[in-house]
Order: sequence, then structure tokens, then C-alpha cells
Amino acid sequence: MALNNGQVQEIQRILSERQLEAHRRYLEKREEIFRKLPELEELEEKVRAFSLSVAGEMQQGNREGLLRLKEEIGKLHKEKKALLEGAGYKIQDLEEEEHFCPLCQDTGYVDGKKCQCFLKLQGELLYRQSRMGAVLERENFSKFQLERFDNIEKLGQCGNKTLREYIKEIRDYLTNYCEEYPKNNRSILFTGSTGTGKTYFLHSIAKALLDRGVSVLYFTATGLFEYFSKRMREEDTEDYIEEVDVILIDDLGTEFSNSFTTSRFFALLNQRILDRKTMLISTNLNFKELREMYSDRVVSRFMSDYEIIPLYGKDQRL
Repeated sequence: MALNNGQVQEIQRILSERQLEAHRRYLEKREEIFRKLPELEELEEKVRAFSLSVAGEMQQGNREGLLRLKEEIGKLHKEKKALLEGAGYKIQDLEEEEHFCPLCQDTGYVDGKKCQCFLKLQGELLYRQSRMGAVLERENFSKFQLERFDNIEKLGQCGNKTLREYIKEIRDYLTNYCEEYPKNNRSILFTGSTGTGKTYFLHSIAKALLDRGVSVLYFTATGLFEYFSKRMREEDTEDYIEEVDVILIDDLGTEFSNSFTTSRFFALLNQRILDRKTMLISTNLNFKELREMYSDRVVSRFMSDYEIIPLYGKDQRL
């Protein structure tokens, strides 16, 4: 999903602030170390002097002198390391900035591609601007109300458990799923009638994964298919949904679709499977209805590559 200029500038501002903060902490740490270990400054000066001598020996082609100088520099580095560790520091405290994101050093890019930290910021920004942030604060695992579900009647479709017991098992499984991600990153299809908890579970997963730094993008099915059409009209070449870790699609089957958007949905579904990236989808449709609305190919992908979690019971919103 392409960002507008204002959104890009906001992310760049955050990244710049992180770089400045990392540099500020680095300078403060160095000042603290030299204040506690004044003898370190003398060692640093010796290393600098030997390093200049190495450059001179290299220019003169003096191999023996070069080896001797390198050996002396090695000894000084070991002495410096021992001095730092004896005072409870690491050599990195003196020589390296500690960045918020060690992968890209807070630049937002790795090898010309968006870093995971950039994608996370992008996802959070899109959520915030779409007002999803307020929804996720209301609908998450910590606010889950298990007592809303019946705990008397045992249901055959729930494995001869009460609905509350069945839902608790699903909630606990999904909580663990989020904690273990990406060790377990299997895609999931939630099925069931209106009000059985599909959307709530999607929101809970989104919140849990975002809190862990996973890049997540949420669409209603209508929003996703409108996005497909918009990209085609505007010939948009930047596609965030191909980069993001997890895509959530709510209410599949409620959208207005055509041959282009349906084929684009299958292409997205298939590509995410090939890339081993996660999609979490909810639908009110059964498999016969999914086959009629989309295709045998779509249902085949669901059956072979998705974990199917059916939800039962009355509409909990009523």
C-alpha cells in the first residue's frame, strides 16, 4: 500500500529521532566510561599512534615493522577490553552506537529494501490513521470475556465440550500462536456465522503481533477488493501487502467483486503461500459458497495450506 508524502515524512522523522537518540546515548556512555576509567584515554591515544605508524609502514613496504605494529595494537585492544569488562562495560559500549533497530541502524532500509522496523512503523501509522488503534485497545486477548459463552450445553461440533470450553481452547491456542510467531506462522481461516467471535479474534491477534514488533495489515474484504481496483486504476507499483509479515482479511465474501479482483485475490493468496507469509481470514461462508463465489483453486488452497478454525454459537453482539 503506497504511502503519501506526509506519511513517509512522519516515518522518516521517527527514524531520524531514533538515530539522534542512539548517538546521544553513545556520547553519554563514552563520557561516563572515560570519567570512570581515566587510564583508558592513554590506551586510546597509544592505539591511535600505532595505527598512524601502521599506515607509514605500509607505505614504505616494511613487512616486519608492519607485523610488529599490528601485534602491539592487538595487545592494546586486549588490554582495553579487559579494563572495560573489569568495570562492567563491553567494548561495544565504547566503539558502537546502540540502535533501536540493529538490522538497519535506524535508517529504515536494508540492501535497498524496507527494513522490518520501517514496515512496523508503516503498519502502526496506517492503523492509527484508520482509527484501528482505538478498536484494538477495546478488542484484544486481555479484554476477552469468556463468561459470555454458554458453559452448560455440550455440543457435538465442539468435540462434546461446552461452547465456553471450546472457545477457551481456541483463545489459548491463538495466544500461544502469537507468542511463538514466527516459529508457528501458519495461515488461518476462521469460519462461522455472524457474531461468533471471528472479528474479535482477528483484532486480538493483530494487537498481540503489533505489540511484538510484527508488521501487520488489516483489511475488511470490501477494503481489500477496493484496494485492488484502486491500484489497477492508478497503476500503483508499490505494494505494501507483498512486504508485510501478516495480512488480516475480515468478512471475506461480503465484498463486491469482479473477475479482476477475484483473480487478484487468488494471486495474493497463492503468492503468500509460496513466500511462506501469513494470512488470517474470517468468513461467514461455508466451503460450498466459497467455491461458488471464488473458485475451486481458492478453496483448494484453503484446504491444503490453511488451518481451519470453525466458530459456533449465537450472535454474541446481541
